[in-house]
Amino acid sequence: MVNRKRDELSVNRDRILAGAASLFARKGFHAVGMSELCTALGLSRGAFYHYFPSKENLLEEICRRYMAELLHKAKLARAELADPELRLQRLGAELVETIAGHRDELAVCFRETLSLGEDKRKAVLALHAGYEKIWKETLVEGEKSGVFPPYSRSRLKALLGMYYYSYLWMEPASPSSMHQAREAFASILLAASAVRPPRSGPDR
Repeated sequence: MVNRKRDELSVNRDRILAGAASLFARKGFHAVGMSELCTALGLSRGAFYHYFPSKENLLEEICRRYMAELLHKAKLARAELADPELRLQRLGAELVETIAGHRDELAVCFRETLSLGEDKRKAVLALHAGYEKIWKETLVEGEKSGVFPPYSRSRLKALLGMYYYSYLWMEPASPSSMHQAREAFASILLAASAVRPPRSGPDR
């Protein structure tokens, strides 16, 4: 009975998180009041507070859950793949799949973290930093082994930004669109991380 109640609580929390993320992604966190939020979720205020202490706590859970999921996957990739080229490909592919599977949630993560109070915001940003660090480590390892060009913070930010803002145009419901998106990301990642031979000067 206890496990059954725990499972029901977990399912309901997941439903609330998904519904709230959809609303926040469309309208913005600050534009959604408690009355509108509860109406959209089909909950009374009392029922909402049974699951989350506040709207901010709900936002924190959305941001933390999916950044923690990305960080966990990245740590597994780091542990399982010594080859930086293969690891970078996996990091990129898993980021695409996570955004496609939770587009509204990741949109909220990327847009609304600054809406959190200082302590909550720092905790979420620490997850972002931990995730970015694994990308950096991978690029640096590839540089040292001669398969990637010299590490550039600007290149890293550009690569991650390319992925992060794909929630604006990605169409997870369209298999053909997702196939094209995966191929596009993979080819851009390959081109951005490829070592190019030095350009020869003019013949003398």
